[in-house]
Amino acid sequence: MIFDQDLDGSGAVKKTKESVKILDDICLEQDLIDIWRVRNPTEKRFTWRQKTPIIQRRLDFRLVNDGLQDDIVSADIIPSIKSDHSAITLSINGVDDIGRGPSFWKFNCSLVNDNNYRDLLDTNIKSWLEEFKEVVDKRVLWDLLKYKIRPFTINYSKTKARNRRAKVNELEEKLQNCTKKCDKDPSRQNVEDLECLQAEYDQLYDYITQGATVRSRATWYEKGEKNNKYFLNLEKSNKEKSCLRKILKSDGTIEVNPKSIMSELESFYTNLYKESNCLSS
Repeated sequence: MIFDQDLDGSGAVKKTKESVKILDDICLEQDLIDIWRVRNPTEKRFTWRQKTPIIQRRLDFRLVNDGLQDDIVSADIIPSIKSDHSAITLSINGVDDIGRGPSFWKFNCSLVNDNNYRDLLDTNIKSWLEEFKEVVDKRVLWDLLKYKIRPFTINYSKTKARNRRAKVNELEEKLQNCTKKCDKDPSRQNVEDLECLQAEYDQLYDYITQGATVRSRATWYEKGEKNNKYFLNLEKSNKEKSCLRKILKSDGTIEVNPKSIMSELESFYTNLYKESNCLSS
């Protein structure tokens, strides 16, 4: 919800509009509160700023029912993606996230454009060919190479993803600090530094959005579409749908605990593929 009632960064006189009065009446009638201001009564922060002339305002609000205060752990203003407004986040108590184990591994096709990955793979393939030089059957050799490529690719991808997450966290921290600096001192240099960091942050999330688009299995995607939230939520929804919430155990009882479900599945397939259960050819 957006409306204009806060002071700007230049110390302009507060202007109360008729729309603000109407909204205040609605908040009073519905018992709504501006949760960020309630949790930060003395802090001076803004959610929107203009470079020329330099103007800062807190235009964005999170209105919640006063009775929900006990369920809200914290409220914060953080940088957003592809927007000139900052985001207001709420940390809500009592929302449990169902844990899930790793899914089937699939090769990330973007790795073929990674020069470092290709160089390392070429080097490793040469050593693997030397290791399997006694193997005559080309089909067996191909399977052995695929067996070696898989863990190598998984480890490389995990390291790359870990470094990317660290980069995102570093940029978010810099953006937070730079935003607070602009809130206190909206100088031209501070605003330009903030714009540079925001551009770098948006560029990094373009790559993350591409991955979310592929994993969400969306049947359509328009070039230039920037609805990141849609694809990220779709990916999360698909993951939740593929997650087992209940399982019928061998003793006839129903298990709902996520960790116990994973243990039960592991036990089932371990027993299923025991050497004693395999048919001899």
